[in-house]
Amino acid sequence: MSQWVDAIVLGLAIGTFSGLFGVGGSSVSTPLLRIFLGTPRLIALASPLPVALPTAVTGAVAYRRQGLISLPVVVWTTIGGVPTVVAGSLLTRWVPAHWLMFSTAGAVFVAGFELIRSRHQSVAEEASPTESLRWERPPVVGLLAVASAVGLLSGLLANGGGFLLVPAFVLLFGANLRQAAATSLPCVAFLALPGTVTHALLGHVDGWLSLHLSLGVIPGTYLGARLSLWARHIHLRRPFGVFMSAFGVYFFVRELLRQI
Repeated sequence: MSQWVDAIVLGLAIGTFSGLFGVGGSSVSTPLLRIFLGTPRLIALASPLPVALPTAVTGAVAYRRQGLISLPVVVWTTIGGVPTVVAGSLLTRWVPAHWLMFSTAGAVFVAGFELIRSRHQSVAEEASPTESLRWERPPVVGLLAVASAVGLLSGLLANGGGFLLVPAFVLLFGANLRQAAATSLPCVAFLALPGTVTHALLGHVDGWLSLHLSLGVIPGTYLGARLSLWARHIHLRRPFGVFMSAFGVYFFVRELLRQI
């Protein structure tokens, strides 16, 4: 019983930080499950993935009402990413689990680094109310290539892929941060679904663990979003980015020592 309570508390913390800082919860969940619950590697890798579905859909609905989501980009990202998500998920049968943990540590480090280098306090503040929200449709071939690469990593690391899609949309296709974050959410939902199914068929998803995580993540995400509006003038993104990068290094060293 206490393990499920711990999972709910972890989910609440993950959701709060995700809503507050716009950091995807899947990559952070894996090291937290390993450290605090001692969850087996592949179960810790894939069990948080189903939680990305309701949180991404909820966020996407909110952004859709503001006209921030580019539907053509979502369609082409899904077409390019879904096949490679399945392929990446199947690759976990042959890639050693400790290498997946090392890669997850790298993903956490990169997410923290993106927060450190961010010039903006929050996604919500990135665009002014009068700014045009039109996003020119990027080249289809380029978008399919990026989506394929992100999908492969998303399946391999059982991650929604948002931490890769957002900078790709901004740096490669000219979206602003707010538009990129909004458009990435339905993409994450569409990529997480086949990844979840494939990992579940491989026996990597603990349904009860996913359920208890979601009981914490969903209200935590809402709480974090509300806190981000309340604390919008408090400079927290970069300090939290430093913490995440350091946490990624710590998790890498921890898993390395366990492997030796």
